[in-house]
Amino acid sequence: MGDRTTLRTTDYALLGVLAKGGAMSGYDAKAYIEASISQFWSESFGQIYPALERLRRSRLVCCRADADSPRSRKVYEITDAGREVLAAWLARPPEPERPRSESILKT
Repeated sequence: MGDRTTLRTTDYALLGVLAKGGAMSGYDAKAYIEASISQFWSESFGQIYPALERLRRSRLVCCRADADSPRSRKVYEITDAGREVLAAWLARPPEPERPRSESILKT
């Protein structure tokens, strides 16, 4: 994925988490989100791990094996390019939110 314009909101959320919280695993990122922004934002493991891989392929995060972990835990860290992309995204106005309503959907 060389085209960074195709990043998803989840990707930007994870860049922000890594910029603020430092290097962490996908599990740690989920815990960080739950502890800090879960009142208005959520991400599932099914969103986090593919997003981290997209960001790694785009060189917006780097990944290393955690030497202290008995399992092959991967730790991700935002790169300088990732910080630049995050800063550019933060400078743009938010996209309009699309309301979702299950009760209206059912009607």
